[in-house]
Amino acid sequence: MRGNSAHCAPDTLGISRRAFVAWSSVLGAAAVTTGCAPKKKEAPAAASSGALGQEPFAYDKAVWSGCHVNCGSRCPLRLYVKDGAVVRVGNDNEGSDDFGPNSLYQMRSCVRGRTVRQSIYNETRLQKPLKRVEGTKRGEGKYVEISWDQAISEISQIMKDVKEEFGNDAFFIMYGTGQLGGTISKSWHPDKTMFARLMNCWGGYLRHYSDYSTGQITWELPLLNGDAWSNNEVTDLVNSKNIVLVGNNPANTRMSGSAMAYLISWVRKNNPQANIVVIDPHLSDTAVGVANRWVPIRPGTDAALIAGMIHYLMSAGKLSEALIREKFVGFYSDSFSEDVRAAEPRDASFMGFDATGELTVEGDLSYEAYLKGTGGYAGTGEKTPEWAAGITGVPADTIRQLADLFVDGPTATIQGWGPQRHSNGGNSARAIGLIAAITGNVGISGGGTGAREATGGVGYKVPSALPCFPQKNTVPVAVSFFDWYQAIEDYRSMNDATWGVRYIDDKGVTSYAKEPGEIKLRAPIKFIWNYASNVMCGQHADINECLRLFNLPDTDEQGLRCVVTCDIHLTPTALVSDYILPGTTSFEETDVIQGGAGWTGYVCCESPAIDPMFDAKPVYEVCTLLSEKLGVKDEFTEGRTQEQWVEWLYDQGKAAGADLPATFAEFKEQGLFKQTNDHAPAVPDHAKMATPSGRYEVFSKQAYNLSRQWDLTCGGYVPDDGLDRITALPIWYEAPESYGDEATRAQYPLQLIGHHVKTRTHSSYGNVAWLKSVAPQQCWINDRDAAQRGIANGDEVLISTKRGKVRISAKVTSRIMPGVVSLPQGAWYDPESRDPDVLGSPDNIDRGGCISVLTSMRPTPVSKGNGVHSNLCTIEKA
Repeated sequence: MRGNSAHCAPDTLGISRRAFVAWSSVLGAAAVTTGCAPKKKEAPAAASSGALGQEPFAYDKAVWSGCHVNCGSRCPLRLYVKDGAVVRVGNDNEGSDDFGPNSLYQMRSCVRGRTVRQSIYNETRLQKPLKRVEGTKRGEGKYVEISWDQAISEISQIMKDVKEEFGNDAFFIMYGTGQLGGTISKSWHPDKTMFARLMNCWGGYLRHYSDYSTGQITWELPLLNGDAWSNNEVTDLVNSKNIVLVGNNPANTRMSGSAMAYLISWVRKNNPQANIVVIDPHLSDTAVGVANRWVPIRPGTDAALIAGMIHYLMSAGKLSEALIREKFVGFYSDSFSEDVRAAEPRDASFMGFDATGELTVEGDLSYEAYLKGTGGYAGTGEKTPEWAAGITGVPADTIRQLADLFVDGPTATIQGWGPQRHSNGGNSARAIGLIAAITGNVGISGGGTGAREATGGVGYKVPSALPCFPQKNTVPVAVSFFDWYQAIEDYRSMNDATWGVRYIDDKGVTSYAKEPGEIKLRAPIKFIWNYASNVMCGQHADINECLRLFNLPDTDEQGLRCVVTCDIHLTPTALVSDYILPGTTSFEETDVIQGGAGWTGYVCCESPAIDPMFDAKPVYEVCTLLSEKLGVKDEFTEGRTQEQWVEWLYDQGKAAGADLPATFAEFKEQGLFKQTNDHAPAVPDHAKMATPSGRYEVFSKQAYNLSRQWDLTCGGYVPDDGLDRITALPIWYEAPESYGDEATRAQYPLQLIGHHVKTRTHSSYGNVAWLKSVAPQQCWINDRDAAQRGIANGDEVLISTKRGKVRISAKVTSRIMPGVVSLPQGAWYDPESRDPDVLGSPDNIDRGGCISVLTSMRPTPVSKGNGVHSNLCTIEKA
């Protein structure tokens, strides 16, 4: 056992010098860092130009694999191997590369996927199991190497102790999408992972609902139409007259050849007359690349924009009254009472079920009354375009012009997931869906629902996960994906009426409380599985507060007993773990990955390009070792190895009719299979809606009931400052750290958001030097705001919120609107000090540009999700 270094030189790792030199040569000398003692190393031999240039190059074998990260694409990758090392990463080159019906186009990876060698052979690559040094804090980063036998024995014993003391309710599988594309190796959805299969064999675990991408839209767009996901397939947009992208930047988020960035570019080429408008606080790469017009808007004010648009359309007689009276409830004043009765949730399958019938609505709270400032909204003023302009920063004439686009269609509306990640983001999601529906653009070719884009594809009938035995889970309740931290410190405060706790059955069906306060947690979270996830010290929020929570004393009522991370890299989250287990990359194991877009789909049998590096193990093997210690190995493995499970997936696909070769050996040998068809692009019509009324519910009785049933202080966690609201209508309100939070703006005058960049998928690829050299992490600030503060482009700046400080360089640009700054999300947390006395202090400055040091853990009112784009900050020259 050696000191506390997590990485060591090759001569101490049990790998040959030849293998290490091969690894070094594929990256070049500059990238090779062992992270060990400061002894000097001989510069490794550089790779020949033939290996990395455009000329023919030598390789021993080539295998198909795929990029597994969370961007929504799943691109095939071709890995070329020489002397046991990956020397080149190629793209999909199969098929004619003609995009269209009955054509097999090539789903080419973006630059992120092409840098996977930098991930495989990264200096942060975990090599051996690690154990936190006794007496140190989680987050200090002090570890000793241990054997796999010791790690598995100790972890399994802690599991047994926790189960005996607290039951299975005390176990939690953290949200994680670092290994998203595989089938056996997948890390999301947590309920489909090998850790879920293991835990369900052993009694279960506390589950969570929703995710960090779609926390509010998942639950709040359905308040309007019963559906958070359906939209016209992007290939249908060749029939659109107008295309409105609200907070949607696929040129960065989904930028590969098998995703939205390619599809919207194809639409632009094939529908050159389309008027594409991007509504976004910053001039995104999507706006630069395909849009006719950029409309900058203050973050979190989308619902005010929509209200101004609808007020104008109604006043000008441009809305169809017949359509609204037929398909909508809660819009008009004269039918409001009848509409409220129709929208009453009838049972606990809906939120806000009122078993007593006592939650009546007094007065006129219709959307018409809201727009006019009458009835229950008397004194609030008319929601004219001029009113909206004062809130959104969008000129009133522009608001009218935008509104006219929706009645001069067909107009496709696609919202990204940024707008709903504000403290009032659920109302924004509903409002964007409302403008699409009320103007008659839903259910028509060239139109759209206002949800995220649908990219199509032709799927294979191969299972996307192994069975994980949800029927064996003895823990009936689930918490929001975002609220696990409260279950560490004060689980007794958590019930359905305070923190949105709910039931999820073994079919995944959600049900809510029949009486407020009846669904409760039964134990604190004591044990966390953290697989391929950088959430706990990366993608969550308020990292300094998280570090306090992670180091609470372990008592009967609060505090963690054990955190186990299984990952390929030493991430910031790994450094808050008690045990760190080195996992294999997708390129070191056998698995199945699937994907596609438009009229093409694929399935790939991934074979190992290289042997597992160092002492790394696939997650299936890790869980198999644990299952043996827990006495459930036979049930967990069913007598199969990982490769035999892959063969099982093939067999299931063949039995279901998938067009695959006659034998598994052929399936494995060929690797990549593609298929096409000529389907008409999907156009959802919302003819049947999963709302209580079966119609669009502009006034949601579900939301109204929740506003009277729930404690919006979350049992005292949230200040009772009136900034959290649940509103029956999708209206704009002054939410925490929004533009309307004038009390906080007096001290922190700038709105801070976090956009996506090309160099990372969340925090995946955040440790790749090539990508960081192309687009370094910088804070975007408008040139006028910068001039007022004496900040020049490239200057080091200090960004501060109530919760922490980040030092990073400034990108001074007119591509972001005044009053707003943006720090791209996903950068790795890198504090100035890991000294236990300052760890978690808001004054401990982060040098990595990690926005999660600055964001708030205050949960959003309905979804109890992440409003992490609503931040008010100061910025000054460092």
